[in-house]
Amino acid sequence: MKGTPVFDLDTPVLLVDLDIMERNLRFMQEKADSAGVRLRPHTKTHRTPAIAKIQEAMGASGITVAKLGEAEAMAEEGLDDIFIANEIVGPAKLERLRALARKVSRLAVGADNAVHVEMLSAQWLVRAGLLT
Repeated sequence: MKGTPVFDLDTPVLLVDLDIMERNLRFMQEKADSAGVRLRPHTKTHRTPAIAKIQEAMGASGITVAKLGEAEAMAEEGLDDIFIANEIVGPAKLERLRALARKVSRLAVGADNAVHVEMLSAQWLVRAGLLT
């Protein structure tokens, strides 16, 4: 709340020095650009869609989140190029993943073994009616 003394704020509260934050975000984007790589920052530090949008506006090619719930929250705020770094396991979460995939323009999921890849593939094929 603008103008509220810091000691009057209820915790937890996110306090950001915008000048420092923007300088740091710009620095990282410039490093990625000069190295010829795309930056896909992980939102684990800030967990804030508004900051993720600033990162994208500065040139980030999407965002990275840890969990499905974080991806859903970011998508609800309009972010639509999302990489989920951790595995998605179980029928309920796989269905949520499918629903999320219909809402965003690009969705990727980390997988660390062949069984997990097969499970993800089967979920998509079953729902598409191509596998029973």
